[in-house]
Amino acid sequence: MSIFNAEEWAKSHFQHAKLGDIRRADRLVSTAANMARSSGKSIALSCRGNEAELEGAYRLIRNDNVSL
Repeated sequence: MSIFNAEEWAKSHFQHAKLGDIRRADRLVSTAANMARSSGKSIALSCRGNEAELEGAYRLIRNDNVSL
């Protein structure tokens, strides 16, 4: 799908998620976009070596205020 824009897709689905803090919604958008660009890969691989993105994704998943 060459016209697919992962960032726009993630924003349209998750930008207004009510997670108690706008930074969590921003992290959700970022994580979802990374995973959409790397469909079928692990979170670690979808972050493409970016340690900050990886740690942020794991913090989001572990956060008690976020349910999956």
